[in-house]
Order: sequence, then C-alpha cells, then structure tokens
Amino acid sequence: MRTKATTNQVDEYIEKLSPEKVPLALELRRIIHASVSHLEECVRWDYPCYFFYGPVCYFASSRSGIHFGFFRGKELSDPARRLVSRNGQHLHIKVRTTDDIDEAYFGELIREAVLLNQN
Repeated sequence: MRTKATTNQVDEYIEKLSPEKVPLALELRRIIHASVSHLEECVRWDYPCYFFYGPVCYFASSRSGIHFGFFRGKELSDPARRLVSRNGQHLHIKVRTTDDIDEAYFGELIREAVLLNQN
C-alpha cells in the first residue's frame, strides 16, 4: 500500500536544493497546483511527484537545473516539442532559468497528462 507523504517532505526536498534551483522548483510546484488542484503531492523515487489515477508529473534536480517531467510524456502532444529524454529517462523539460518556464504551456501539458490517466 502506498503511503502518502506530507507536503513537508516536498518542502524538505526543496530546502535541500542549491540556492539557484529553489526559485525554479517553487515556481514549478506553484504551476502544478494551479493547473490541477486535486493532484496528490508526495516524494517518490527521491523527488517530488504528483499523482491522479497514477503518476502524472514530477520535478527533480539535475546538474544544470531542474527537470520537469511526465511519466506518460511519450503520449503527450507537446506541440512546442520541448520534451526531451536521455538514457531512458521519462520525457522532461529542462528548466535552467525562470525564462525556461512557460506557465500556460506547462499547465496544458499537466492537464493533458491528467486526462490520459483518467481514460
């Protein structure tokens, strides 16, 4: 049985990030919650994950910033073609600066991922 992690675990994850990554993680977290308010937030596989009828999306620290990824990324439309993968990773968007964050686009991807899990 899956145990639900508390929001504090995500807060702790973010607090442990390097100072330049914290604002990126906080903004991604805000966008995720603003896009679909009923997602379950928890830390799984050592990074923050969001669930609704299964895993939807996550963000994780990378060498050069934050990866904002989707568990079913190959099934997303991704019209801007921003999703990438390397070495079998889930498809993700590399977020190195706040300029890389597109709230409207990210929100569309999140909502599409939720719909995939509902069907």
